[in-house]
Amino acid sequence: MLWGLAAVSIPVIIHLFNFRQFRKVYFTNVRFLDELKQQTRRQSQLRHLLVMISRMLAIASLVLAFARPYIPVEKEMTPPQAVNQVSIYIDNSFSMEALSSAGPLLEVARNAAREIAAGYKSTDRFMLTVNEFEGRHQRWVNRDEFLQMIGEIVPTPAVRTLSEVIRRQQNSLTGSHGESVTSYLISDFQTSMADLENVKPDSLNPLFLVPLQAVRSENLYIDSCWFVSPVHQIDQGVKLVARVVNDSRTDYEKVPLKLSVNGLQKAVASFDITAGTNYDVEIPFTNHEPGIQLGIVEITDYPVVFDDQMFIVYNVAGSIPVLAINGNQESPFLNSLFGKDPEFGFVNNPLGNIDYNRLREFELIILNEVENLSTGLIQELTIYLENGGSLLIIPSEKLDIGSYTDFLQSVNVNFYGEFTRELTRVTEIDRDNPVFADVFERNVASERGGNTMDLPEVRSFFPVTRNARTAQVPVMTMQNGKPFLTMEKAGKGLVYLLAVPLAESSGNFARHAIFVPALYRIALLSAASDPLYFVIGRDNRVSMSNPMLSGDYVLRIVSSGGDYEFIPGMQTQNNLFNILINNQIRSAGHYFVRKGEEDIKGLGFNYDRNESVMEFSGAEELNRMIDKYGFSRMRVISEDGKPLAESVKDMNQGTVLWRLFIILALVFLAFEIVLLRYWKLKS
Repeated sequence: MLWGLAAVSIPVIIHLFNFRQFRKVYFTNVRFLDELKQQTRRQSQLRHLLVMISRMLAIASLVLAFARPYIPVEKEMTPPQAVNQVSIYIDNSFSMEALSSAGPLLEVARNAAREIAAGYKSTDRFMLTVNEFEGRHQRWVNRDEFLQMIGEIVPTPAVRTLSEVIRRQQNSLTGSHGESVTSYLISDFQTSMADLENVKPDSLNPLFLVPLQAVRSENLYIDSCWFVSPVHQIDQGVKLVARVVNDSRTDYEKVPLKLSVNGLQKAVASFDITAGTNYDVEIPFTNHEPGIQLGIVEITDYPVVFDDQMFIVYNVAGSIPVLAINGNQESPFLNSLFGKDPEFGFVNNPLGNIDYNRLREFELIILNEVENLSTGLIQELTIYLENGGSLLIIPSEKLDIGSYTDFLQSVNVNFYGEFTRELTRVTEIDRDNPVFADVFERNVASERGGNTMDLPEVRSFFPVTRNARTAQVPVMTMQNGKPFLTMEKAGKGLVYLLAVPLAESSGNFARHAIFVPALYRIALLSAASDPLYFVIGRDNRVSMSNPMLSGDYVLRIVSSGGDYEFIPGMQTQNNLFNILINNQIRSAGHYFVRKGEEDIKGLGFNYDRNESVMEFSGAEELNRMIDKYGFSRMRVISEDGKPLAESVKDMNQGTVLWRLFIILALVFLAFEIVLLRYWKLKS
């Protein structure tokens, strides 16, 4: 447009070739001389010069106005004429449901994005990013389509950190064809997501942070739930603990908390909680039915309500399958304990007649005085433990230590030493171990020695090694300091090593009163205990150790209300089935893993509690972190009374001068008119 300045020469040419010549006026009477207004040649030249200059300045001002001059606010600012590509992130997590002075933060964020778009030209391109990271948003659109997409944003359980969002934007901007690329992040910048220390910003493209602030940043929420004991039996009491967090400056009294199971209210509790603390609420109740149990723990709070409910799922086993692999003969003690109890589906199987394909059907396998382990059995037991099974080893006096050592070392578990004959007894029981939790009365269980407790005698035993690299837990310990019963993790399962055979020649454990609760609890603990709940957006894999799937089958994930279902991905490894959710669950609630018409597993999904912590990074804190980590192209747009659209224009287009030159052009034209109208020349 500056080539138009050549038009300034036109007034010069006109004035050079259009000199006014003085002409003679003939008159017969000198009295006409008084009526003639005389003008000198110098006055005429001055008037013509002023008119010429005003015309030149008017033309120059118009040309400069069309050239859109500006004063850059940054050294590396892109010219306003460039085609801009603008990536805008709107935080639509649940924390954005908090209220500000202008309404919900999410609505304020939508309006801020609209103002940013208004600060750019209609020919520029825009890209929207929200927490779902959906593919439909990873494209450039015009401003009208961008504004339409903003109106479709809804709150989501997905939680993204600042580093994840910036990395997503950078990946989207790779290969862009715009002359200018700018990113905006509109969020409340919760402390849990503002991880600027993990950010690797683009050194070429500017990035602007737009922090929003809620009027009331207080929240009372259920943080987590767990059972005191993992064992669930019919008609036996259990105790659920719910941790409630008061993330506010207000003390609460007599807050009601309700537990519902399978749609029926099971228990109600109330509690007092002071500001800025958490409180564990104990909820005792009794299960009366076997099978999958769907529980809801809930409180009432406002305005942040997404974390007022906790959906849990647990299983009350009707019958726990237990397999005894017998070396020589069946054990009368095991038959008496498990064979006549309807709580257990007890099966005896001789060593030479094992159906390896059925091992995964059992929650607990007991190796009852099996002298030697074959290579095939070792392989199958290893897979069984990797899939989460429990194994109890009762040694034989003729134990082949070599084969057991090979097996136990392969699963990273301590092993047996040489058979030892020594008269001793059990003197210590770990009452905090799950095997004996709640077995004894408190005043008896507190006794750690054998002075007041009648504990088993030992005549011979296999010493169990203690390798520091393994997580061995002594459940029962003998007087000589050697373990009597140990528990160790192996794969996803557990291995229990008993140091003594059940024969009377090795001691009286099989006939002792403690034999029943010890093995009974081991069997109960072997029942598959899945997580009480999963976190939406965080857990994408659900393991199933014994789904008993065969033939042609299709697994489906179905909501408890039946209004939503999908077919998940599935991976199989060593008979362990992994169900892949792949972020297809977005609403908190109860779900079933369904095979045909049978519900084979229950799942509870809850929203991420990271959003519940109402701590935010304001403009000052963000600026401090930007300076700390040296982000030269990152800036914070704070509220300073100026509309956001104007702030965006100032930052991205500089101080625009075209309006000034339009005004100057009008002023020069007006000056010319005044000269021509009121400075009359006569010759």
